[in-house]
This record gives sequence, C-alpha cells and structure tokens, in this order.
Amino acid sequence: MLRQFSDLTLEVDGRYAQDYELQFLEDYLDSHQLRMSAYIKIRDNAQAICDRVKEEKQKLHPNWKDYYATCLRDMVDLLRYSATALLFDDMERLRTNMLLWFQTISRAYNFTDDNIETYDLLLKIVPEFLTPEEAKYAIPAFELNCAVLV
Repeated sequence: MLRQFSDLTLEVDGRYAQDYELQFLEDYLDSHQLRMSAYIKIRDNAQAICDRVKEEKQKLHPNWKDYYATCLRDMVDLLRYSATALLFDDMERLRTNMLLWFQTISRAYNFTDDNIETYDLLLKIVPEFLTPEEAKYAIPAFELNCAVLV
C-alpha cells in the first residue's frame, strides 16, 4: 500500500486522482482491521510459532539442532517482515527487501533445501494462530516466502 501511495502521488501530480486510481485505498481500508488483528497475533505469538516450527522439524529430523540459533534468527526476521508486508499490503517490498537478499544468502551457504521445509512448515503453522478471515490476508506473504526461497 505504501508503494501504491508513492506511485499514485507521482501519477496524479498536477491533477485529481480518478476513482479507479483510489480503489486500492478503499480495498485496504476494508481489510485494515483484519490485517491489524493478524499482524498483532503473529507479533504476539512469534515465539510460539517458531517453537512449533522447531517441534515439527525435530519430528521430521530428530538430529536437527546444530543450526537452530541461526535458523531461529532468520525465521524470526522473516516472520516479522512477512507480518509487516501483511499489515501494509506490500508483497513487493517483502520480495525485494528481504526475500531476494535472503535467497542470495541461502544459496551462498547452500541451505535452500532446509528453507523449503522450514518455510513450508511456517506456511502451515501460522494460520493455526489466526482466524480464517485473517489467514486469507496472511497466507499470500508466507506463500511468497516459499516461492522465492526455493
């Protein structure tokens, strides 16, 4: 939404915006309460979400623990960036500012396979903390994580 505001400011310089150009604002305002509620739930449950991902990873791989401190830091960062993208309805900023950078790091250190599993689990676990209406707005950010980080 912030990017759309910025783009609109440039596009309508010297004129009034047309109704169709303002539609994104109405759409956002209609979803704001659900976005805010989902953001707050993710923020307040970030540790519990990460703990659930760890539990599920350990079920799949009982010896998985060596890199957990680094993995946890990355997961917390990604959770925070994803929640912010959800709140502001700005998936492009998530993709360009976080995911592409993290994809480069993942490839350099050769842990893309672990990412696939971890962020797929995150995609499945986050909705457990949200209502179905909130999840409708949250899931696209976590799907984007999975799509970019493979």
